[in-house]
Amino acid sequence: MSAADRSVLHVLPHPGGGGDTYVEVLDEMPGYRFGRVYLADAAKPAPGRIASGIGAALRRTWSHDLLHVHGEVAGGLFLPLLAARPSVVTLHGLHLARRLDGAAGRAAALNLRAVLRAADRTICVSRAEHDALAAIAGSAAARAVVVHNGAGAPEPMPDAARDELRRELGVTGAEPVAIWVGSLDERRDPVVAVHAANAACVRLLVVGDGSLRPQVEEAAGPLVQLLGHRRDVSRLLHAADFYVLVSRREGFAFGLLEALAHGLPAVVTDLPENVEAIGDAGIAVPWGDAEGLADVLRRLAGASETRAVLGRTARTRILESFSRTKMVERTRAVYEDVLRPPPP
Repeated sequence: MSAADRSVLHVLPHPGGGGDTYVEVLDEMPGYRFGRVYLADAAKPAPGRIASGIGAALRRTWSHDLLHVHGEVAGGLFLPLLAARPSVVTLHGLHLARRLDGAAGRAAALNLRAVLRAADRTICVSRAEHDALAAIAGSAAARAVVVHNGAGAPEPMPDAARDELRRELGVTGAEPVAIWVGSLDERRDPVVAVHAANAACVRLLVVGDGSLRPQVEEAAGPLVQLLGHRRDVSRLLHAADFYVLVSRREGFAFGLLEALAHGLPAVVTDLPENVEAIGDAGIAVPWGDAEGLADVLRRLAGASETRAVLGRTARTRILESFSRTKMVERTRAVYEDVLRPPPP
């Protein structure tokens, strides 16, 4: 079987979010073609819809050379197939196992160990995730490898085009602008970011939609702009001066990596994954410290030279450590290892 003939079926929990972005990056991989199937059409589906999605995935699995399942829940649902077929699982942050405790937490840990044993390879998207996996699954984590998520570094927007974009958004002159991108949900804590921007008197662009939109609208002061769901996020990042991410939990956020690739310093909550991503290209604030977040936003807004230094560091960090090219190459190496015929 030549590499040109190899095909991979990606099994994703639902459309949208980091899973789809992950697969879109891998679409650049030479020598492979990809299929995609979703277990449900939304993040919180009815059981019947999940059963339908599992059936569709099962029917398509045998026409592909490799099965790539995303997330610990989907991995648990596909345990027999993971063991029967050449298979890879990407965990994407361990959101289930890390948020549960008691009996539910023990069950999640057992499921995780079973997934690690069944799959030929398990991918962690950050070193921090691998450390968390080892704490939960013990020696079974030795079967997992780290392949960081990656982002592409776009060319800087010409000054005239950037000025026009900022005028379009109602930004005055050299006024510093922060940007927040993501689903308006409890995990990403957008209301905290809005309160901090209000307190710091910093203009904040909020890009995204979700269940907390009414609370965000109620909390928004005169300098907070709700832009809703946008398909031009990359363009909007060019208008900003720094990026804000205040999630309670994260994998290795593509949105954060994209912001760094645009040369934006990042203000993030001090989750190990976030700290690993930003390195020296941003500032980490303890989760839940609204006053500390407001203070950092205020200081960064008033320090253009600091922003410039952090921004250059951010872009370099993506190019050297977390590029799309590296992500594709390292994932391809995992695929090649799984599909390599055993020695005679």
